Amino acid sequence: MKKIIIAVLLIAVMACSVFAFAGCTPADYTVGIVQHIKHVALDKSYEGFKDKLTELMNEDGKTLKFVYNDAQGEPSFNTTAAQTLVNRRVDLIFAIATPSAQAVMAEIKGTSIPMVFSAVTSATEADLVGDNIAGTTDLNDIGRQIDLMLELVPGAKKFGVMYTTSEQNSVIQKDMAKAYMESKGIAFVDGGITETDNVEQVFKTFTNQGVDCVYIPTDNKLAAAADTVQGFNISTGAKIPVVCGESGMNDICGIATYGVDYYSIGVRSGEMAYEILSGKKTAKELGYEDPDSFELSVNQSVANALGFTIPQSVLDKVNK
Repeated sequence: MKKIIIAVLLIAVMACSVFAFAGCTPADYTVGIVQHIKHVALDKSYEGFKDKLTELMNEDGKTLKFVYNDAQGEPSFNTTAAQTLVNRRVDLIFAIATPSAQAVMAEIKGTSIPMVFSAVTSATEADLVGDNIAGTTDLNDIGRQIDLMLELVPGAKKFGVMYTTSEQNSVIQKDMAKAYMESKGIAFVDGGITETDNVEQVFKTFTNQGVDCVYIPTDNKLAAAADTVQGFNISTGAKIPVVCGESGMNDICGIATYGVDYYSIGVRSGEMAYEILSGKKTAKELGYEDPDSFELSVNQSVANALGFTIPQSVLDKVNK
């Protein structure tokens, strides 16, 4: 009886060992992810990165493990996630959006861990330049966006810009938009917010000041609250046409945009990560890249909800 029990136990131990070994086989590379907040644009950037890096590593017969962290829009969560990944000694960190990239950069100093970023408006303004840093920006062609607004609302006199005052990337774009508007003889109306609760009052201000069209840059807080923006635009009676900096947000609360393809810049970031991990290039050699193409899209359903007619000249460009 004892022999039978011992034999059963030995078999059980051996089976557990086999399964444990199979389950714990280390990946060739562990890649940490820090995403500032979840919304359509940043999600697409992550998907593009993961898809491309996985594809390239599979071609080399290499395996990957992704350790994902959602900072939920909280600066302290970005820092904690970055510290955890550095302590874990991951092979590379992918940071999505400026706050995440800045937090990761602070933590990888003095280490050999490289960072690839995406969805950062200005790498130089955010001081995201270093020997072990590379990535892709999402800087819009803001002049083209303002020209689109002028075509959407011929004879416009005032444009408003809604942005989050605590987001450096949004402030940079606001300043660029303001300068371009004024160069075109358009009065600028500031619509800075600190919290999404401020959106209602901003629309009331825009209405009182006779704003003809609103521009919202690539702003993480507002992108995550795109439904709120659309809701207050209607409930306040403002019903002002909005042009968003990226198509994901524009699909919810805008009427038209020349948007950055966030999946594509994620793909390019994935290619950069592959080159770094495989030793083909260093992060310093890669540096950062701005997007090189912008796609015009219109949102007829939002236009209808606002009672706005998109000019035929704009529709004709979409259909080309």
